[in-house]
Amino acid sequence: MLTEHDIEFIKANRRELIANRTLKIIVKYKDVNERDPFTGEPIGDTESTREVDAVVTEVSAGEDREYVGGVEVLSGDLRISVAIELIADIADKLVALVHDGKEYEILAYDKKGIGERNRYELLARRRS
Repeated sequence: MLTEHDIEFIKANRRELIANRTLKIIVKYKDVNERDPFTGEPIGDTESTREVDAVVTEVSAGEDREYVGGVEVLSGDLRISVAIELIADIADKLVALVHDGKEYEILAYDKKGIGERNRYELLARRRS
């Protein structure tokens, strides 16, 4: 069984593991400005951005099929790991990200962590 001490130890180790491995990325998210009073559907939205530190891994070609959130992972896709506190307030509004000057669509995301959720893992694919 994990104790609170174990969870704190895991969090401290994670900080050490990702030290000097993070890159700056820009996440894009949309805020709904107004909703239709009858249907509740969004009428207008505003796209905003935020720069965050993230661990970025480019997926290379492999023999096995892999799925994240029901989406097949392809060569060239990005796996992004972002500390939960950096995007928790906008996670459900994320639509895209910019890495290395290229824009990627966010296909799936999950909260991850052992004992306590400490990060979001995103799957992103380059926009055509």
